[in-house]
Amino acid sequence: MPDLREFARKTRKTDYFAFNFTDQKKHNSSPSTAGYFWKMRDYMNDNPEPSNKVYSSIQFYYRWSWWKDNKNAWRQFVLKTMEKLKPDQVYSGFSMANPLAFGTRSEVTVWERSLAPRFFGLDIDYPFSMNGSLADGIRPPTWGFLLSDTWREKLDLSRDQIKLSLQHPQIRIDELDSGLWIELGEEPALYPVEDGVPELPALLNKLLKPIRNDHMALLGFGQWDGDPNERFNDADSLRWMRRFDADSDWPSAELRQRRDDGGPDDAAPAQEPLELRAYASEACPQAGQWQALDIPPQPGDLNRARS
Repeated sequence: MPDLREFARKTRKTDYFAFNFTDQKKHNSSPSTAGYFWKMRDYMNDNPEPSNKVYSSIQFYYRWSWWKDNKNAWRQFVLKTMEKLKPDQVYSGFSMANPLAFGTRSEVTVWERSLAPRFFGLDIDYPFSMNGSLADGIRPPTWGFLLSDTWREKLDLSRDQIKLSLQHPQIRIDELDSGLWIELGEEPALYPVEDGVPELPALLNKLLKPIRNDHMALLGFGQWDGDPNERFNDADSLRWMRRFDADSDWPSAELRQRRDDGGPDDAAPAQEPLELRAYASEACPQAGQWQALDIPPQPGDLNRARS
């Protein structure tokens, strides 16, 4: 293996380079520990202007048991790395570990399609196919989530407004030079579907929905004639991307309308903390006194929506 730093320095901006590490001797096996590093082309078709169409990416896989033993060291590593690289998007949560061998992605998509309807917290993460889609919007919330200033500004909200909208005893927010690192609870969770729509991802999802890219290239490999396995198609992919929306029908309308005891779904109250807040151009949800977060209150300020 060549010296990777020297290898990177000698790579032209019009080229890309990749290197990967895995603990599996067989590259078609799903790794328990791996690191995938992809530096994409800065320019497309030798055009001197930056394309801004694709993202370079760094992706790590590690076991749940490892994270439990090293979560403090992991957090410090992630925070320092974000400060150093100032990335546009960072996500952390549960996902199927893609093997190093490209051809095995078609098998992983079968596992994802089988498990995704059972766990709201199972993420689908494949930077190789998503690097172009990520330039057009963000992904649904994961347990660990960077809202970079680049994307926050597209919401037309300040950092303080974001933190106020996400006020919750179980949500942790760290301020970074490049944005806000958000953790939804003490640790990642798979959120079994029978427990209802999870409160914290739904809260963050409602805030981020205007900048979400619902047409993310998640599929990796589609289904072919005679394939006996069920895989994501475009319609299911769209439904999965919107799974935390109040009007979603993922994985089915019936499951979302009842709890595991057969009663009505109690996930709706999870939306309530934001029901009495409105964004610019939205109608106030009820009559009363309203205050813009970034403007000090003045006597007689009634029914004024957030600016």
